[in-house]
Parts: sequence; structure tokens; C-alpha cells
Amino acid sequence: MGCGRLARRSSPREKGGSVPDFRPVLTWKTRIVQIKTIPEGGYVGYGCSYKTIRNTVLGVLPVGYADGYDRALGNRAHVLVRGRRAPVLGRICMNLCMVDLTDVPGAKLEDEVVLLGKSGEERISAETMAEWAGTINYEVVTRISPFLPRKIVG
Repeated sequence: MGCGRLARRSSPREKGGSVPDFRPVLTWKTRIVQIKTIPEGGYVGYGCSYKTIRNTVLGVLPVGYADGYDRALGNRAHVLVRGRRAPVLGRICMNLCMVDLTDVPGAKLEDEVVLLGKSGEERISAETMAEWAGTINYEVVTRISPFLPRKIVG
């Protein structure tokens, strides 16, 4: 083999085998810890980085960049609450972030919030989150703080 050349490896499919059925198994969840109503024209986030365009039901989540939730997700990402998408509003703080619950009927304190994974028919994948943050899916999952509690299911 010459310098700089790699030997080509054949895939299982080329050898007549099957490709494994890999599916995402990681879910990252939190809960709503505070709900506030912000009037139209109100500001959300450090530096007033989001201005409400209507009366807005704002949910506060206890997760931020110290937990691995990328700062670039502010004003770009969505989370899932009761099977519905809720936009992230304002900048991501060190240990919390805010979401718009206005279009999530019945949202209340302690409701489960899916940051990464599935709720109802909606899903947020590591690839989607990486696109919002301008990075790659591996970085999204490896940035999740090792200090967060883990629950292994099944």
C-alpha cells in the first residue's frame, strides 16, 4: 500500500449481509420549573435578544449551556411539550432557558419537556439539534453533562 492510500473495505451489504437496524435510543428530558406571561413587545433573554410579537406564555427550563445545551440554540431550537413543538426564546443561560408555551394547550408546571428525542408524533434528533447549533450530531450528544442523572430503561 502506497503512502497516503487507504485500502477500501467492503460493506456488509456488498458481502451479501444485512445492515443493522440502528435506531436512536437517547432521550434528554427536563421539566418546566416556572411559567410566566410576557406581554406583546416584552423582551426575553440576556441582551433582550427576543422581542415578543404577541402575549406569550413563557416556560422556564432548568437546563443551559453548563448542562451541554448549546448557546447557539437560543432563538433557533424547539423543544417538545405534550407532543407539540415549543420554540426556544432568548439566549441560552448557564443553567436555564426559556420556551414559548403559548401554542401548547394545558402546559403546566412540572410538565415533561423533551430536548432530544420523541414526544407524541414529534421528534428532535441529534442531527436536527446539530443543524440548529451549527455543529455535528456527535458534538451534541457528547456535550451533555456527565453530571446529569441518567436512567437506563429496558
